[in-house]
Amino acid sequence: MNKKPKVYIAGPECFFPNSEEIFAANKAICEELGFEPSVAADYDFSSCKTKQDTAKVIFEKNIESIKNCDLIVADMNNFRGWEPDSGTSFEIGVGYIWGKKIYVYLDDLRSCGEKFTEETYLDEQGRRRDKDGLTLEGGPLNLMISGHATMVEGTFRDALLRAKEDMEKEGC
Repeated sequence: MNKKPKVYIAGPECFFPNSEEIFAANKAICEELGFEPSVAADYDFSSCKTKQDTAKVIFEKNIESIKNCDLIVADMNNFRGWEPDSGTSFEIGVGYIWGKKIYVYLDDLRSCGEKFTEETYLDEQGRRRDKDGLTLEGGPLNLMISGHATMVEGTFRDALLRAKEDMEKEGC
């Protein structure tokens, strides 16, 4: 790799009580593997007077960072329920529109139906449904994400290693 590829680190970690430690660790992994990290936690919000100002700056900086990155590595583990963080899902969609390479990592790549058998049931036609009667797709995530992202079972490091391998194969 000639220049360090810039990786946008996406996920709900900013909500975690140990977010600074997680961001520091992920940035260190990026540096170790030859990537330039881009993390929302690096922005300066001191000029923001209100929560709305802060939210606007976060949104604009995240969009700018996605536009300027080479790839996105996203934590798509369940967040506040069965689904991944909605903000992370949005960031992946924005990256897709701009042609960014997208790598998502999950602790478990089994389908939702396999992971949540105690909380779901099979209907008369053999379709897996949740407690509200809604069908579950056959993958670990909605096909709008799993259909175009490289899915990695494991950690941030595992996803970034996969990205590095893929880029080396492509001669990047």
